[in-house]
Amino acid sequence: MLARIRTACLTLGATLSIALATSTPTPTLAQTAGTLQQSIASCDRGDQAACLAAGLALSDVENRAYDPFLALRFLQQACAANQTAGCGRLALIFFAGEGDVERDLPSAGNFATRACAGNDRDGCEVAEAVFAEPGSPQFDAEKALRYRRANCTFGNRRSCIDLARILYAMDDALPAEQIALAACVPGDPASAQVCAFGQRLQSLRRKAEAAREAAIQAARNAQAREQAVFDQYMGRRDYDGALYYSLYHLRSKSHAETAIMAAARAGALSTIFRDHFYVLEYWFPSGPVAQIAASQIAQIGQANDCGIWNCTNTPGASSARWRAAGGSSGSSYSRSSGSSFQPVRTPSSAEIAKQTRDKYRSYNCTGSRRLSSSHPACQ
Repeated sequence: MLARIRTACLTLGATLSIALATSTPTPTLAQTAGTLQQSIASCDRGDQAACLAAGLALSDVENRAYDPFLALRFLQQACAANQTAGCGRLALIFFAGEGDVERDLPSAGNFATRACAGNDRDGCEVAEAVFAEPGSPQFDAEKALRYRRANCTFGNRRSCIDLARILYAMDDALPAEQIALAACVPGDPASAQVCAFGQRLQSLRRKAEAAREAAIQAARNAQAREQAVFDQYMGRRDYDGALYYSLYHLRSKSHAETAIMAAARAGALSTIFRDHFYVLEYWFPSGPVAQIAASQIAQIGQANDCGIWNCTNTPGASSARWRAAGGSSGSSYSRSSGSSFQPVRTPSSAEIAKQTRDKYRSYNCTGSRRLSSSHPACQ
């Protein structure tokens, strides 16, 4: 784009793409000296269109009267009268620094902004060049992006591909792809770069969509398999198995509620492992499931109710084991004549541990088992 601007500044007689804010037609650049004088005279009488014509003629390098410094007078009058083509030509002159006019980027940016607001293509391209240069004091990333959009709309492929790359770097991949493909003209060598970029983005998007769809389908398949297992438990009226699967595998409140409510309707709550009710009480602080859990917990004998914990280390447990083994709560030793003392045998700590372990295995690993047979506790 900068090359185009520099070329336009050096050969200002080239054809310009000008969209005027008014309906005044763009004057022909190759004017005779008499026509130029007439335009100057009309401008002096207040004809702003004539001012524009005079300024364009004087800034045309192919015109014998070429004088960019003098052209500034007429172009500034035209620009002040909202002749956007005049603002755009001023932006070009100040951007390149023509003749006796020194390069002035702030002025170029100001005139370019006014020109682009009136849809003048030269003004928009100068605006992009001024605000997109990182080393320039006028650098403004937001403005540069805005004028790149405008120039891309005008059909500037360089602006389109720059805009697409910037949007892609900002993680706006879809707009980047759309912009690049919209600027692509298949078969046109000048479009090869923007076409390749747009097609690459399109390919990446399709691959990402395919991977995302595959992941979604895999999740659906896994969910279907899990639902099938749950349905098998329910079909066999194994409400305890269904509840266990819901709590510890699916971790699903909805499935757990389905299982326990079905068990309640079937009058099969007694088949539910009691520890599950403590989990249900925690998962469901209110509602019908909470009521069922509270009712079942209340029915559990308080003497043996240790909740989900092992009862062997609760207060009084050691005394209970002593009494169960034939001991008593206190010493009743007495001396009797003619009889020999026979102390009551006290189980060893290893025997007590074995008894406790056997009880635990019997409770948790047999019957309506909660633990897998491969579990270390059941070995």
